[in-house]
Amino acid sequence: MSVTIEIPKEYGYVVAVLAAASILNAYLAGNVSMARKKYGIKYPNMYAPEGHKHAAAFNCAQRAHQNTLETMSHLLIVMLVCGLFYPVTSAALGATWIVGRFIYGWGYVNNGPGGRHPGSLISHLGDIPLFVMAFKVAYEIISA
Repeated sequence: MSVTIEIPKEYGYVVAVLAAASILNAYLAGNVSMARKKYGIKYPNMYAPEGHKHAAAFNCAQRAHQNTLETMSHLLIVMLVCGLFYPVTSAALGATWIVGRFIYGWGYVNNGPGGRHPGSLISHLGDIPLFVMAFKVAYEIISA
């Protein structure tokens, strides 16, 4: 049995959130680039060398970016798929995740590890429901 999928007009919101994810990535990468220059961390070091006097500050910027990248690809794939069935809800949850990750990155860079918690909480208000929705969509496709 096959399933025919019609892309709803509202899917444009999902695509807009996907574009916003690129801005998020550029913001976080820019934080790392500025910290690398400010603290003198040379390539190819991903993190500050052991004992570097600015290791904590640089590593916070790097971890904010790296941690976001660790979840971004599968979150965006889930949002794109769920958005075919629930475009507005998927886009809203994806946007919530992105706002949370901006706050996460800003907090981590400016306030250290403890500063990431508010953004982490907000981003989970977007990603956890989206992951649950993926199971609902899978069930709907299988049951069709």
